[in-house]
Amino acid sequence: MWQVFLQSTDAREDETSLMSDVAQLRPKETGIYGSKPGFRRMHQLIGHAGICHQLDCWRVYVKMKNPNFTCLEAFAASEPTLDELKVLADELTQTFVAPLYLGRMRCRPAKERDLQNENALLLNKYFLLYEELSYAMNSGDIGRVETCITSWIPILRATGKHKYASQMTNFLLNIHFVYPSGLR
Repeated sequence: MWQVFLQSTDAREDETSLMSDVAQLRPKETGIYGSKPGFRRMHQLIGHAGICHQLDCWRVYVKMKNPNFTCLEAFAASEPTLDELKVLADELTQTFVAPLYLGRMRCRPAKERDLQNENALLLNKYFLLYEELSYAMNSGDIGRVETCITSWIPILRATGKHKYASQMTNFLLNIHFVYPSGLR
């Protein structure tokens, strides 16, 4: 996450960047996050910024669906059912998380592209992937960890973290094809 959204000075320029979140959440530590902040700091930042982004997406989407809901408190006061929340969450994800057609969006001519929106969609996607992997590892859900790893391998390769990607690939291959059935 640091390499994709914080390392490059170009990645810090627009107001929707992760560095803007750092400036709001931890204003005295922007210099630390500009250099290598370490695992614990990044883990906390991803958790806090991810929650803020998710709540903001909910706020924007709920208001878009019903202009009477000017804030999330007003929406919560309407006491939506669990089924309604699930439908809204699915629609929200399709709107605010990087869709499958993001590649086609990025192939458009520069004049037709919205780079801030593309970056925000990717950031939301990576926040959710990170949160899911972290939750799966903390709860000991190895099947879910395996599923999450398959999403992280190409991301790690693309950011130059080939050793991590190779070890994850080897782990999956060993679990499914090398180890005897008692160890699977």
